[in-house]
Amino acid sequence: MGDNKIFVSYRRQDASGEAGRLVDHLQEVFGDDSVFLDVETIEAGLDFIQAIEKALSSCKVLIAMIGPHWATMKDSKGNLRLFNEDDFIRIEISAALKRDIRVIPVLVNGAVMPSPTDLPEDLQGLTRRHAQELSSSRWKYDSEQLTSVLSKFIEPKPQPKPQPTPEPNPRSYTPKQPLPKSWWAKNYLWAIGGVVGFLVLMGMCVPDEPTYEPIIETENTTQTDPSEENPDGNEVYNSLLFDESIANVSGRWSGVNDLGLTYYYDISQEGESISFNEISFDGSLIGSGSGVINGEYINLDYTSVFDYSGSITLIISSDQTQLSGQVSIPSSGVSASMLLNRN
Repeated sequence: MGDNKIFVSYRRQDASGEAGRLVDHLQEVFGDDSVFLDVETIEAGLDFIQAIEKALSSCKVLIAMIGPHWATMKDSKGNLRLFNEDDFIRIEISAALKRDIRVIPVLVNGAVMPSPTDLPEDLQGLTRRHAQELSSSRWKYDSEQLTSVLSKFIEPKPQPKPQPTPEPNPRSYTPKQPLPKSWWAKNYLWAIGGVVGFLVLMGMCVPDEPTYEPIIETENTTQTDPSEENPDGNEVYNSLLFDESIANVSGRWSGVNDLGLTYYYDISQEGESISFNEISFDGSLIGSGSGVINGEYINLDYTSVFDYSGSITLIISSDQTQLSGQVSIPSSGVSASMLLNRN
């Protein structure tokens, strides 16, 4: 690993999409070998701790990407990860602070800087560093502001000079000679006039058709008592507000994310129109949206409370007990499968 490197530290469950998007931008500005992306850059078979120490020894800056769950993420035993001495994020940032490497906190998905009491002692110096925000709604502006700061002490890669556009070779132009007109082109008006005149004469010779009065047959119709067709007296019986051929997906659905945590979709339906709320395992609202049912497919627009949006496409199972499909967040470069079961 050479000089002028940028170390990007992040949690996969918290800011993986934003980290990958930022690395792509930094590599465009500073070069493909300019960025060390956490443990993903470490080759197979190498010791993690030794590789991180070696990477930090040649870095000029560490970017600590902080999402909304960065400080509150827990391990399988329910302990905060940041207070675990073997936590990679703690090891990376703590080592950079001790080496006096410039550390830039980068806030994503609406996150805020944690307070010193939320951090172990060796990370509390992070709260005194000026943070940079990266928002999906203004990603281009925010990422350019960050690269402007980095360019003050890391040299960008040289940009290729634009090549001049070659001028086309002049060619001699020979005008085409007009083709001789055919007989039809010269006499088409006379021919059309003759056809029209012939049709007029034929119309004058056709005898008048006899006219007939239409025979109107009357039919005795009997009125059907609606109570006979609807013996239960249900007012919805003849209602056209909801087509029974449309699947009914209203109610609560549940799924499990990559962390093994359960989340819920509360769906309301009126005919083909759908609206929903996404609820986390702890009962808090994390997103909402709306869309339509088209046959066995559901197409939804989705907006998260963390200020990013996308779309969801689902397929309804034949027994209407499962919804399976894909969620896409273009602004974060995230696309993942999802499976919901009816509760």
